[in-house]
Amino acid sequence: MTDSEVKFDRLSNTSHPAMPAVLEIYTEAFPASERLPIPVLKERVDRGIYELWRGQQGDRVVFLAVLYPFPDSDLTLLGYIATHRSARNQGIGSQFLRQILAELQQRDRYLLLEVELPVETDPMTQRRCEFYRRFGAVFLEGVRYILPPLSGGEPTEMCLAIASEYAEPTLSGDRVRSLLRHFFQDLYDRPANDPLLLTCLETVPDTVYLK
Repeated sequence: MTDSEVKFDRLSNTSHPAMPAVLEIYTEAFPASERLPIPVLKERVDRGIYELWRGQQGDRVVFLAVLYPFPDSDLTLLGYIATHRSARNQGIGSQFLRQILAELQQRDRYLLLEVELPVETDPMTQRRCEFYRRFGAVFLEGVRYILPPLSGGEPTEMCLAIASEYAEPTLSGDRVRSLLRHFFQDLYDRPANDPLLLTCLETVPDTVYLK
């Protein structure tokens, strides 16, 4: 591997020497309201609930991703993806997505994405959506998804997508509602009667189209 190449690998536990550099990227790239507390993140990685990936460029850690394979499902959530500020605009995120999508395909799984809701006045949000569409992502139409504040702050309007090119053109409303409950209760430790969860559930149509 040359100094400019990036190698991606999975860290099996949080005692790995690369962990401080990974956490530096994590805390710099995401606002507190969108970050799980670091002790929670570490505990879930060490228990094998989350997959923690790093990208190594020479002697530097320049990338991280956190994946969550849903139990008894063909979906794996891409919870976090970020590149160190000094290594952005080099296509590192694209390299990782190509690698992980190929690996998931071998496992008959698809990547579930939380994408910030595109806003006309914010070109960055629109570029993020187009970035994932280039990898064959299809978005869950008519589903409102509000990310609860994970470490204080305000909730964040998001949308959900699946990459690459899901095998079916639709999902049942019941399956989507089950996914939303799993998000809130198991991943984000929110109660079943959480107002944000109830708001999301009531928007889900009986048939959710993927476009």
